Amino acid sequence: MKKLNVILFAKNYENYTSGYYHDDWVKAFKKLTNCFVYGEGYPNYNKKDTIEDVIAKSPFTKNEIDLIVCATSWDVDTRIDTVDPHPNISLSKISSIPKFYFLNKEYKKLNLRFEYIKKNKFDFVGSVLWYKLEEWEKKLGIKFIHTPFGVNLERFRDFGLQKKWDFGFTGSLHKNYTDIRFKVKKELFKESHINQLSTHGLSRLLRGDPIKEKYKKYRIFWAEFGARNLLFRSLLPAGIKYAKFLNQFKVFLNTPSALGIINTRFYELMATKTLIFCPESWYYANFLKDGENCIMFKEDMSDFEQKLKLAIEDEKLRVKIVENNYKNIKKYTYENYLKNILEKILY
Repeated sequence: MKKLNVILFAKNYENYTSGYYHDDWVKAFKKLTNCFVYGEGYPNYNKKDTIEDVIAKSPFTKNEIDLIVCATSWDVDTRIDTVDPHPNISLSKISSIPKFYFLNKEYKKLNLRFEYIKKNKFDFVGSVLWYKLEEWEKKLGIKFIHTPFGVNLERFRDFGLQKKWDFGFTGSLHKNYTDIRFKVKKELFKESHINQLSTHGLSRLLRGDPIKEKYKKYRIFWAEFGARNLLFRSLLPAGIKYAKFLNQFKVFLNTPSALGIINTRFYELMATKTLIFCPESWYYANFLKDGENCIMFKEDMSDFEQKLKLAIEDEKLRVKIVENNYKNIKKYTYENYLKNILEKILY
């Protein structure tokens, strides 16, 4: 595959401590293509620029450009009335160069994103929601391609750290989109402590240990968004600290996100040799299989206690699963996914 000349529209997420996938996609493009990245936070960005100005600032002539891409970070996520971050750039003027749009956060402002796609006459659209591709392709008359999340192995890997915790969860319960995380919390937490954000830090100091007696034999770390330590700092680590943090768990809870999105943490757990503990779901398609690359429990929680015991205490099974995941993790890198995307678009 020859190196393609690509203009990539994106915001600069290099120094962000969350939403790593935005920058990971950009890094993948930089590795595999001759890529000119344009957008807020990058050199030479100007809100007044047109598409002609962007091409003039790039190292390519118009005839040399193989592909134009709007990355996951290009959209406006802070306004409810638009997703267009740069109205002066009209990609509909470009008809001779293939244009690809990464659909992001499909659970928000979807109609506005569809309007932007049609207005700018994109040739291809990528989405993590594999089960919606055919429906949306028919609706918009544009080719949709599955673009799942992946993992950056320069950030997430096996650090060889001691497994300090038996079981963990961090993040949001996302009650507006799914009830399974709250179901797990109700199973683990005493009813009197159900509003406690964490098993550690400030919450524990003020209210005591929230874990039910039958689960006290396990070393459990639970921290939702907003949980603080004794110095009032977030209990949720970021950057390389987050990768090393995951590395210290035997088992970690993860579930599909809004609309059944298979989020980045599934891959991050594989890369840090931590066992995925998740509810049964058809959203996984052929990605996850119980007992092969994860341990699953029923959504009605009827076998949760039994499956958690298996995941934590059956070390032979746990090690077999995490080692198998680690051996195959390169399949889920952004670079590997990008190779597949480019082949579908241009070859």
